[in-house]
Amino acid sequence: MAHGRPLLQYFCSECSTLLTETDKSIDFIRSSEECPKCGCLLSESLKRALTPQQDNSNPTASLLFPPKFHTASRLRFDIEKIDSILKLGIGECICLVGNHSKILIERLCISALLPESHGGFGSPNVIIIDAGNSSDIYSCVNFARQYGLDIKDILKRIIVSRPFTIYQLANLVTYELPNVVRKFDTKIIIISDILRMFLEDPQVRVGESRRLVKEITTSIRQLSTNTSVIVNLRCDQPSEYSQMLLPSIDKCIQITNGESENRLFVQVNNRNTNHKKENCKIIQLQRRDLEIIPQR
Repeated sequence: MAHGRPLLQYFCSECSTLLTETDKSIDFIRSSEECPKCGCLLSESLKRALTPQQDNSNPTASLLFPPKFHTASRLRFDIEKIDSILKLGIGECICLVGNHSKILIERLCISALLPESHGGFGSPNVIIIDAGNSSDIYSCVNFARQYGLDIKDILKRIIVSRPFTIYQLANLVTYELPNVVRKFDTKIIIISDILRMFLEDPQVRVGESRRLVKEITTSIRQLSTNTSVIVNLRCDQPSEYSQMLLPSIDKCIQITNGESENRLFVQVNNRNTNHKKENCKIIQLQRRDLEIIPQR
């Protein structure tokens, strides 16, 4: 607070998103400005009030405002049950396993692009290596639309590369990615279906595949020094190659189907710093929890 002036909170009355706190009065909003959360015109929905701690006459004032998001470079799924037990930050390798892991990858892609002030990772760009040729940009658009984001801007910030052989994949990860990361100033690298070509190509020689998987695994660990590296395995059946990859992973999320079509079990494994001891937790979700962004 400056010169004894009260601190004001400005928020969107439609979705209750806290936009800013300031001691200055905001009296004019351009007619084209939209709420970054719900997309409503701020010229119609912007409201202000004293901060809850200053408005002692109204004990319920704090209920009008959602808590501030964490802004310390934390990557979130925006799924409360998962985020409450899994802390993701820069300098980690995370693996998502199972048939539903693809949609979580796409969800993380958009969450990573959100500014930190709105609960995102604040990454200028996201790099996706589509090793299984299966990424769905329209699913990313769906999540961006739910957040009320500018679709054209989001698409410009998603950089996708599609290798078509295991040799192209290894070369991309090992030799090209460090320069790409610097060029696009990204906080997050996503490698989708990282082992698919190794498992499905009948012409692949096992000895050569082992060497390339080892190279890729080593490079991923090096890249995670300054970025978050997210990989996914669509097949939850263990393989020789996954056994080579998983020991280098910091955190693993495995999704399996429950008794009914819409029920899912999510197992979250947090490894400690020496990658030996695991803290395992299991939660239940509905399929729609993966597809719908909660409205605040």
